[in-house]
Amino acid sequence: MSENFGYIDIILLAIMAGFILLRLRSTLGKGADNMPMKARFTQAQSNEEFTKPIIKDEIKQDTIKFDEKTFIKGAEAAYEIIINAFAKGDRKALKPLLTKDLYKNFEGVIKERESKKITSQMSFIGIKETKILDIDNKDTFYKVKTKFVSEIVNCLKSDKGEIIEGNPEEIKLVTDVWVFEKDLKNNDPTWYLTELSSEEETKH
Repeated sequence: MSENFGYIDIILLAIMAGFILLRLRSTLGKGADNMPMKARFTQAQSNEEFTKPIIKDEIKQDTIKFDEKTFIKGAEAAYEIIINAFAKGDRKALKPLLTKDLYKNFEGVIKERESKKITSQMSFIGIKETKILDIDNKDTFYKVKTKFVSEIVNCLKSDKGEIIEGNPEEIKLVTDVWVFEKDLKNNDPTWYLTELSSEEETKH
């Protein structure tokens, strides 16, 4: 009797195993044996990696396009920094924003003021207008001529406190025309000031 029960157990186990195998094949499909889940996941990853360089190239192309709004915002910030730094004689703030030749000119004026013990007192009130006058570019190298109209109070004083030039109580409307340059391919985001001219008008 015990031997008969042993044979029956083996037969039942074989039937159950066959039944489970059929259920798995019906659930996963006939192609499941030929395309394991791990292989399909790897393929999906490789497709994703393939698209990444294309996305990076698109971003890189965007960064070398001149954007007027972004430029004006940065130019206004640079304008305020430069005129304040020049008035204070702050070489450290000036140097990173000017071309080498223009920095030498600024530094020459600062040294002259220092040798004569002249101080510049300036109050920057604000920019009234910023306008791009001209854009000159060769490939990715740009030169942008920009007009700034600002309100400034400025005067020069001797070491004794005497006013040499200007009026500390008078607002002047100043028009500056500055030229900034930059190679857009350069990772350095700085636009360097390379040329400038200005004129003043007293505001009554």
